[in-house]
Formats: sequence, C-alpha cells, structure tokens
Amino acid sequence: MIETSVLRSSDVPALVRLWTQALAGRDDDCGLSVQELKDRVLLHGGEPRAILAIDPKGWIIARSDGRLVGFAHCTVGRFSEDDPETLRGMLRAIILAPDAPEATIRILLRAADAYFRTKSNLANILAFPLEAGYPRLNSGRGALSHDQWLLMDALSQAGYRLTKRWLFYEQRFSGPISEHLPQIPGLKMTWSDSGTEEFTLQAWSGQAAIAFAQFLELPQPDHCQRPLAALLCRLQVLPEFQQRGVGKWLLERGSNHLIARGVSRLLVDAPHEDALFQSHLRRLGFYEQSQRGYAYEKPYA
Repeated sequence: MIETSVLRSSDVPALVRLWTQALAGRDDDCGLSVQELKDRVLLHGGEPRAILAIDPKGWIIARSDGRLVGFAHCTVGRFSEDDPETLRGMLRAIILAPDAPEATIRILLRAADAYFRTKSNLANILAFPLEAGYPRLNSGRGALSHDQWLLMDALSQAGYRLTKRWLFYEQRFSGPISEHLPQIPGLKMTWSDSGTEEFTLQAWSGQAAIAFAQFLELPQPDHCQRPLAALLCRLQVLPEFQQRGVGKWLLERGSNHLIARGVSRLLVDAPHEDALFQSHLRRLGFYEQSQRGYAYEKPYA
C-alpha cells in the first residue's frame, strides 16, 4: 500500500538517498548532501528566474510498506517577468525510487492536486517549468527530461498538456576569449552582482538601456570533479539594436568573467520553435546537447 504525507525532518536522509539515486548517471551525478537538499532544493525560492513560496506543506513524500519511494515538490509563485499579482501553482519535481511501485506517480500527482486545491486565485498549474529549476540539479533547469516517458504519460492522464519544448545548448572554454566592442555612439556597460552566483550585465546607449544579459554560476560540492558550469538565463536586445554586436559583446564579457572564476562550460536554453535564436547560438559557438526538456500545464479548477 502506498501512502502520502508531508515530509518530516526524520525523512530527509532517506530523501537525500532517493534523490542521489535519481541523479546517478546523469549530468548531476555528484549527489546531494543533507545540507544541499535543504539549501538548494527545499529552501530554494526559484531565483533568479522565478519567485516561489517556501511551503513545507508542498513537500510530499510517498511510502510503500514504510519505505520512502517518491517525492513531489509543490509550491505557488510566479516567474520574474510576471505581473506582481500573478500567482501560479507549480509542480517543480517528482522523484521516484528505481523500484517504486508503478502507481506511485499517479498517487503523488493526486496528492499534488489536493495541495493546489487548497490555494486560491491560481492563474494555472504548471508542471516542470524550466524557469523553476534548482541550481544544483539538471544544470539549473526545471524542465522534465525527454527520457521520462512514464512520468509524461502520467501527467497526460492527470489532465496536464505539453506546452513548451526546450533544446539545450552548450559552449566550452579553454581560456579567455576575445571581446568585440560594437561601434555604437555613447555605448557603455553596467554591472549588477547579487553577491551570490548570479550577475547581470546591461548595455546602454547614452541614457537608454538597450540590452542585458543575466548569468547564473551553477554551484557544485567541493568533492565533485565535473567542470564548473554556468547558465545564461537571459539575453535580450532591443529590436533597433539587434544585429549590431551588442548581445555578442555582453556574452563575451560575461563569459570572460566566468572563465576567470574557473567556469569552462556555458549553457543556454532555446525554445524548440525558435529557429532564429538557435541559429544565433550556433554562430556564437554554441552546440546543441542531446538532452531535451518539456514543460506542462493544466487549468486551475
């Protein structure tokens, strides 16, 4: 028999083992410690691309014969670019033991639905939104991996529909790269550093902001031997300044800052349907990774 309940402090070590099993063989195969699970998962508020509640009532575990076999992370919040009044339900993760009973996914999804029914005025319910990822898992991306077929099928049966598909790109560095200053009158750059792993570069023409780039350095434990990586969270240029080298300049400056900090991999997400952006990435030296990501949505009832 499978039973669900809210996560208790005594369950945390078992949850760490469960999550480490799920990460084995993937890009994030260095495992999690108890403290990392707390700081980088349970108490992570979605920064920098989302603003999410820290709600222990949404930390749902599933047990089979007293053994922890599954976990669902539910919360409410919004994306950084949403109107401040927007409130969305978000299913950030479902993690299963390799030998979890087949019904575990469906039972966790029903428990997630029960959680969201306790909330009011939700615009919608999202499952695995890319922007709500954890900084230590899946390279900061919240999207569901393309190989999770059983979970995809269970989401469909639970009323979710596939709304976004993502392609993942990467660029690798062996040393500092050349920077190319665009020939734009009055061009300057400002720097905003959160003091953590995130920083933003903004380009100006005179008094007008014309472009910005946001980077997130992905943390990993000291014992992990994988190359350090960072995520390009946003790169936006005003239409009248596109094709003039501004975005490339910000990308080069941000990349060199990361390289000086030991980062050798820069990752970026591209909507599946945005062929123009993908073409830009390839021209900038990025190559497509084999992994795909999927995000789901259903109406709030």
